[in-house]
Amino acid sequence: MLSDDRQLKPSGRDGPHVRRTWRTPAKRIAQLVLAGAVIFFIALALHRSWSSIQGHDWTFQPLWLALSALAFLAFYAAQAVAWWLLLRGFRLSSSLLLASATWAKSILGRYLPGTVFMFVGRAWMCHNQGLSVARVSAAMVYEQALGVCSAIVALVLVSPFWMYSIRTTLLSLCALPLLLALLHPRVFGPVSSWLLARLRRPPLGAVLPFRAVVGLLAFYTCAWTFSGVGAWALARAVAGVDVDTVALVTAAYALAYVAGMIAFLIPSGIGVREAVLTVALTASLGSGVALAWALMLRLWVTLVELAFVGLVSALEYGLRRRGAA
Repeated sequence: MLSDDRQLKPSGRDGPHVRRTWRTPAKRIAQLVLAGAVIFFIALALHRSWSSIQGHDWTFQPLWLALSALAFLAFYAAQAVAWWLLLRGFRLSSSLLLASATWAKSILGRYLPGTVFMFVGRAWMCHNQGLSVARVSAAMVYEQALGVCSAIVALVLVSPFWMYSIRTTLLSLCALPLLLALLHPRVFGPVSSWLLARLRRPPLGAVLPFRAVVGLLAFYTCAWTFSGVGAWALARAVAGVDVDTVALVTAAYALAYVAGMIAFLIPSGIGVREAVLTVALTASLGSGVALAWALMLRLWVTLVELAFVGLVSALEYGLRRRGAA
């Protein structure tokens, strides 16, 4: 559906032939060590987040907290579906639930120093499912590019609602065509391969048709609506912000995401996103409220993320046990 048959051929299917892991003691020990490291760094991130906010005098509104949780869960679900669509684009056969579970488990690697474990872990899981690692790697390159570009698109689209001027309108008119040009296969392929070569990685093995890329970009951009609502609902729950700040919070969250992606050497962008959120929202919320909300948001998103990973993994495991996945 998303790819050109002349570019890619079918590769890998889920089912009985999927390679089984845990076959040797060495693999089992390695998996246990990695799982222990992930749990340790997640616990460390939660401890740091809690230590930074426990001194603040919080007042919570349960209804808005519930809305925030649901919105962020929808955001993660959309990201998982987008990963499944990318796999289909590269002619990699996988069920939606298995692809979602693989994506969900791999994002836990973001909490390890360097963030590279997220990509290595996902490639390893996909390899055990019989999928081409080269095509999976290409899909991950597209995922990161589309994530950053869609965040910029969301930022550009909502910016006129909270900082309207002729300059922002002109910026919107110029930024969108530029991003589309960068994502065109004739540009994205060579540029990506050049960047990968600089990182001493193999070049991009295949590219998606431009129509598929535009569709995925629109899908990722729409997903930012959920994250924006989730971030705003949390601000509403703990700080009582007004409805007219939705666009501002969405723009700030998208900007913080891009900043966190750039600072890829820091686990999950810890500290970077909070700083960007605080600076972006200080003028509207005040420095104290903006900082407290940004720190609370880190803890809240981590908890929702863990809940999503647990939910999807449990569903995939249950269906796999019954032979339905």
